[in-house]
Amino acid sequence: MSINFLKTITPLFWRVIVFACLFVLISGIIGPRVISGGILFRDGFAMYGGIGKALLFGLIAFVLLARHNKTHSTLRSWRPALLGWIVAACAMLAFAWVAISNLLAGSRELHNLVIAHGGLIVGLLFAGIGCIGPKNIQLIWQRYKREITTSAALGIAFYLFLQIVYLLWQPLAVIVLMCVTAMLGASGLDAIVVPPNTLMFDKFGITVAEFCSGVESIALFTGLYAVVGLLDWNRLNRRRYFAIFPLALAALFLFNIVRVYGLIMAGYYVNAEIAFSLFHTYAGMVFFILYSAVFWSVCYKYMINKHVTPTGGPS
Repeated sequence: MSINFLKTITPLFWRVIVFACLFVLISGIIGPRVISGGILFRDGFAMYGGIGKALLFGLIAFVLLARHNKTHSTLRSWRPALLGWIVAACAMLAFAWVAISNLLAGSRELHNLVIAHGGLIVGLLFAGIGCIGPKNIQLIWQRYKREITTSAALGIAFYLFLQIVYLLWQPLAVIVLMCVTAMLGASGLDAIVVPPNTLMFDKFGITVAEFCSGVESIALFTGLYAVVGLLDWNRLNRRRYFAIFPLALAALFLFNIVRVYGLIMAGYYVNAEIAFSLFHTYAGMVFFILYSAVFWSVCYKYMINKHVTPTGGPS
């Protein structure tokens, strides 16, 4: 990875972390309200799940592409004046909150839909500008224009790919349901299976739907695996590269089964509301990031031909 790129991206990294924390906070407040109110699939809020995965994919693709960029840029320091953007973000999110309240009350007029979605999108946009700074955003665009446009195109392609992969969620969900039921039984927690994909307990019931099937993590891992393969094609031991892929997918799917099992155990013995609202929203991404970090740190060197001069890995 380019030292110049690290000099540019390290200060940016912490600002992205702050923005990510704000994103988690905002989604943790608004997301469970939308889910519990039953308007996730009714009023278009479900689309943000796929868009979020596409943004994550595009961001990782950008890091992989930009590691070879030799230019160096110094980011401007954060200034208190940027708090104005954060205040504007809070105002937009407040408008979104009121509009969502109206949607929950049954007022599905066009202006409520526009304000709800527009407030969420513009509010998060303002929060991002407040964390990074408009001058820094301009500077990053100037230095990494090609990488950003390529990453955006890859993100869009991934989103379309994800819609296709979503068609596989039902058979995957059945496998998850069967495995989790067996694990719960071995742990002494009895569950009644209500076809097709619901588990009933004495405290609550859960449905193993597309978000629990592991299909999103499979799509993300497949897409990133392909990007790494294309970028490092000349350095790869291709036999190992193709042989490891199905094993890695199988391990990822098993990891997802453990995730669902852990969520149910946490919901039953700790707090169901936390386990199936905020934690459920981000547990999939947290598990995927942890799995990917371990996988690439362990397997990447094994896939690279030793006699090829290294130019940097996917980390």
